[in-house]
Amino acid sequence: MSSQFDRRKFLTRGLTLGGIAVAGPTILTACVSSGSGTTTGNGFGVASLRLAWIKNTEFAGSYFADKNDYYSQAGFSGSELIPGGPTAPPIESDVLTRTFAGVSQVPIVASAVAQGAPLKIIGAAYQRYAGCVMSMASKPIETPTDLYGKTIGCASSSEPVWRNFIAALGLDNSRINTVPVQGNPIGMTAGEIDGYLGYVNDQAIELRDKGFDVHTMLLADVGFPLVGQTYITTQDNIANHRDKVKAFLKAEIRGWKDVLANPQLATDITVNEYGKNLSLDPKTTLASCIAGNDLIRNGQAGQQILTFSDETAAANIKAIAAGGLHLSVDDLFELGPIREVYQENPDLALS
Repeated sequence: MSSQFDRRKFLTRGLTLGGIAVAGPTILTACVSSGSGTTTGNGFGVASLRLAWIKNTEFAGSYFADKNDYYSQAGFSGSELIPGGPTAPPIESDVLTRTFAGVSQVPIVASAVAQGAPLKIIGAAYQRYAGCVMSMASKPIETPTDLYGKTIGCASSSEPVWRNFIAALGLDNSRINTVPVQGNPIGMTAGEIDGYLGYVNDQAIELRDKGFDVHTMLLADVGFPLVGQTYITTQDNIANHRDKVKAFLKAEIRGWKDVLANPQLATDITVNEYGKNLSLDPKTTLASCIAGNDLIRNGQAGQQILTFSDETAAANIKAIAAGGLHLSVDDLFELGPIREVYQENPDLALS
């Protein structure tokens, strides 16, 4: 990969990520907060973060970091949490042009990096990617080969991950009927499709709350060992603003520790404050938060959240290579800053 990168050319032409176009600049609107206290920043400016989706509980760690002044205590003057959604600009484009960091997924970031984007993954909230194949419990899809002969609904935004999953497991794509859907798995409950590629902490919970008996097959549990909710920033930030990267990660770690300690409070601030315009259901939001917490924890004492081992990074590289993304660990990941955060602040590890 060339060491030189024409950012303007990248943004002008757009970048196709398995069907997802990373387009040029689009005007964003977001609220800038300085938190609830009076701590003054130390020169890092605003901690601007582009979220991967709407302001639901998937980003509650960042809400706590804002609300409890963790960003300002780390040296920022305030925070800007910019939501995503079906009509939002691509995350990778935003991080290159207007935000300090973003939350994305491994295959999508890897596609951008493979085409020249100067981005790196610097951490991951989820030890296991939340993607799953949902099916009705009466006709469960329990193993990858159970997909043969089935019709699986897949939203366009999830299609790159789906194709990568099929390739990584060596499945015969011709034996799986994948059909486009508009992000709603309800057709599965009517027998229109056999399964749906969704998220274990999102659509599966919503269907169960409506009374449907749903089975889930987590992709990470059946041979697709991706981490999830990955944090990204630019190579320039890592090289020239390392202290700022570390300060940002420290604030995020503190926020996610709060989510793990009190999912009910995380639910309350999501429903009543950060996502108040979304009319989120408190019951399903709490269930989503608890499911997300299960993806964060690895079951080990003294876990250092948001980071992961070199072996896990290598497993992620191997998984995406099957889909045609041939990168090295160093091409995609830079875990030095977050490891330094824990070296300097060992008390941040889970007790």
